[in-house]
Amino acid sequence: MKYIDKIYGEHEFSGVIEEIIQTNIFQRLKKIHQGGSIFLVNPQINHTRFEHSIGVMLIIKKLGGSIEEQIAGLLHDISHTAFSHLIDYVLDVEGEDYHERRYVDVLKDNELNAVFEKYQLNGTVFIDIEKFKLLEYPLPYLSADRIDYTLRDMFQIGQVSLKEISWFINGLDSLDNRIVLKSKAYGEWFQEKYNFLTTEYFEGEENIEINVIMKKIIKYCLGNGVIQEKDFFEDDFSLIDKINQKYNLMQWIDKIRGGELENNKLTTKKRIVDPEIIVNDQILPLSEVN
Repeated sequence: MKYIDKIYGEHEFSGVIEEIIQTNIFQRLKKIHQGGSIFLVNPQINHTRFEHSIGVMLIIKKLGGSIEEQIAGLLHDISHTAFSHLIDYVLDVEGEDYHERRYVDVLKDNELNAVFEKYQLNGTVFIDIEKFKLLEYPLPYLSADRIDYTLRDMFQIGQVSLKEISWFINGLDSLDNRIVLKSKAYGEWFQEKYNFLTTEYFEGEENIEINVIMKKIIKYCLGNGVIQEKDFFEDDFSLIDKINQKYNLMQWIDKIRGGELENNKLTTKKRIVDPEIIVNDQILPLSEVN
């Protein structure tokens, strides 16, 4: 299977990786936007959880991660709901971890487990993804997940180039089973980009506005039986179609945008990074590197 990633280029997949990608549960991620609701008002920001999940796997593979950790990278977002984190805002879920609470149940998918069985893999290995340190490592340090969504989001909003991404990827290394950077320059670059992503994009006016609007619309639709919580287990377009059976979603959004929002505040998860750097065979956080 040939796959062209918009930021990492062309790759060939085969065996268990290819077969997991081809499952219906994974293909569903093509219809779940990484940026949640923002594509409704800014069609340029249209990348998906499908692209991100494969990107995370590719970073893990580049760093020598085991096939199990590569698979964990593919699967880590498989339980995301329609519009990604929108349901966290609607239900006021602290930590934005609604999808993580569903992960174990989604991992029981029959087609997915048939692939595991074919390749003699125990699906329960992937339940605790935090044990895969290249994939998930606590803030403020680096992880394949954190790196890919930063590079991918920043590329999509036009803030980094493919040349910059290639340069940064060459600065990645792994030591003691975690991701480190080869020099201070890589750490400073990534920290700057990550800070921009969180303050100017995640907390930017356009992103906050559409999520506040969609939170208002979804709460109304849930409260009036137009949709149910389980409808979020499908995908963005399925949920839009369900709403459009009774209302015109885009006209509704435009009407709210044309007036005054009662509350244009949205609580988002606070994130900072302090990447670890290799300095004279030692690992130091960027904040401690002279």
